[in-house]
Amino acid sequence: MTGAGAPPARAGGAGELAGWAAALSAVLIWAGWMVATRGTLRGHGGAIAVPDIVALRFALAGLMTLPAAGSSIRPLLRIGPKRALVGAAAGGFSFSLCNTAGLLFAPAAHGGALTPTLGAVFTSCLAALVLGERLSRLRLAGLGLILSGGVWLVGGAFAAAQPPGIFIGHLLFAGAALQWSIYTIIVRGARLGPVEALVLCSVGSAVLYLPAWLVLRGPQQLLAVPWTVLLVQALLHGALSQVISVVLFNFGVARLGAARAALCGALVPALAALGATLFLHEPPRPAELPGLAAVTIGVWLASRRTSTRAARAMPPGT
Repeated sequence: MTGAGAPPARAGGAGELAGWAAALSAVLIWAGWMVATRGTLRGHGGAIAVPDIVALRFALAGLMTLPAAGSSIRPLLRIGPKRALVGAAAGGFSFSLCNTAGLLFAPAAHGGALTPTLGAVFTSCLAALVLGERLSRLRLAGLGLILSGGVWLVGGAFAAAQPPGIFIGHLLFAGAALQWSIYTIIVRGARLGPVEALVLCSVGSAVLYLPAWLVLRGPQQLLAVPWTVLLVQALLHGALSQVISVVLFNFGVARLGAARAALCGALVPALAALGATLFLHEPPRPAELPGLAAVTIGVWLASRRTSTRAARAMPPGT
């Protein structure tokens, strides 16, 4: 993986095909995480509580990224302790708590349509306000479509008299998206590379969250879960979602360039909805389809002129 500000190594032939495969694999992991986590929280495959899922996630992800922590110390010192704490929480355990808990209340299709897409909206707005970035008309149009699609989804749930809890899920998804955007702005403002950014949220969250989890909750309920279920959940949340998907997406950026790799993110809402339909029997209602279409097209438009740094900080939606 190259640094956040380095130009992508464009490749043709087999290299370009590998880039598409890596970027699409990352997107499949992000969408699949939504579906699998919703199923886990509903009791399929052995239910695990949200705080315990997050503990599993960062116990394994922290161990996997710990070897890179030594070389990342100097760049991370540029952030300062306060921003480092905020960045580790907003990009790590606090984001994961919100995003995972949202799936207790709302369908996976809503999570796939709201968290990553609203993250793009919030990040663009904060980048304009804090970093002085200019938003093109095409990107503004895409962000407008994302917001319109999100409003359509929430309004459709209201019109269909969905249980009140679904709106708690929507609020949690929006909160997760806002936190990811704050993390992204901190990473971009400090010019961290992808490895340092991953160390910040993974190792940082392990250091901050796991001691508090041990004191306030303890591992008793987690240890009562069959070890096979624990292994699957640890690999899903810690290895695949937190680490491997990020490595794959950055590889895609290096082979395809930032803009083309970022376009793959437009597939997350549709793939999450498809997975929820096939595996959870939670198909989107017909009234929700225009909203899903709007956020998908919006992400595609907003990603057309995405910078390299922005693309590498794309929210995984997990």
